[in-house]
Amino acid sequence: MPDLTEPSSSRKKRNPLFWVILVVIGLIVFIVFGGDRGKTISRDKPKVDSQFVGEIDRNLLVPPGLRARELIEQLRAKGQPFPLDKIYEKANEYAQEGSLADAHLLFFFSAREGHVAAMMTMAEMSDPTRFRAQDSLLDHPDALESYRWYQKVAALGDPVADDRIRILREWAVQESEQGDAYARQLLQVVE
Repeated sequence: MPDLTEPSSSRKKRNPLFWVILVVIGLIVFIVFGGDRGKTISRDKPKVDSQFVGEIDRNLLVPPGLRARELIEQLRAKGQPFPLDKIYEKANEYAQEGSLADAHLLFFFSAREGHVAAMMTMAEMSDPTRFRAQDSLLDHPDALESYRWYQKVAALGDPVADDRIRILREWAVQESEQGDAYARQLLQVVE
């Protein structure tokens, strides 16, 4: 038995390789027996439980917006004219299934290419008088963006857009009196 008064250099030291091997064995044991190795990944459409709405579904194999980006890439490869009505319908399908990123990208693409219904959808998504967080990719309404889309639709002669601009202006007047900076900013653009 070593004497405590002996210098520490005479004590037997463990080889550092011993610790590396011990850690590797520990990781192998964790990987084999820990984790969720027994679960299978399903490509089926996940069921939506209203109790968990708003949580990220980790079973999705496709990142948000990827399907829309791939569709737009295919459409651009084929060239114009784009089938805007079909793109708009696909965006509505994505919105119905809760794929807001895909829906938003397709609505925006269609709106930018001149599809009137898509322009109205883009305006409504950011309109503070019609905003619903569960239907929008946006965190909060954007009155200026809404106004810009309504203006484009109104320029094409849609009376509904004119009415929405009037409602948006009334909202801005009321909210600016209560100190809303976004409403004041909109009033500067509208007037």
